[in-house]
Amino acid sequence: MVQWTETNKDVLRIVKISKEIPIGGIVELELVDGKHIEGVLRKVNIGNNAGRGGWKYYGELEIETKRKEICVIDYLNIKSAKNVWSDDKAKEYEELGLITIVEER
Repeated sequence: MVQWTETNKDVLRIVKISKEIPIGGIVELELVDGKHIEGVLRKVNIGNNAGRGGWKYYGELEIETKRKEICVIDYLNIKSAKNVWSDDKAKEYEELGLITIVEER
């Protein structure tokens, strides 16, 4: 269940994390509790309450780890995010069946 923003600080965190999340690929997240999670970005969901009762926002993403676990993570629980795509990582994830590399012609 997503968390709605309650403060301006929450809104700014969603904006910051939104800028750090790659459009697709392999992402590493550092959570506010210090944990790190790496996986293939599967889905991003960001929205608002259309101003009912005052503007509130939410954000969450879904990644699939090397263990093929699906993790849904609220943006307010993310400290930082970065794209960790490399040829070696891409090959590893492809061998695990998590992505398919398509060669350009």
